[in-house]
Amino acid sequence: MSARRAALLLLAAAALAGCGGGTEDAAAPAPLPAGDGVEELANVLDLRSAFEADAGKTRVLLTFSPT
Repeated sequence: MSARRAALLLLAAAALAGCGGGTEDAAAPAPLPAGDGVEELANVLDLRSAFEADAGKTRVLLTFSPT
């Protein structure tokens, strides 16, 4: 298989993989309720105080972006 043919095949596969996404008018899924140990913080001061309250313990911070 030539390099050009392989590149075209890869490009076609990538294009097809991106097809079939949701539509603009599809309803967004309902948010899941927070589980045990998961907090939704309103501001950075809440985050700082919660983080400092658990000094000496293993802590994990996760940041999620809607995009």
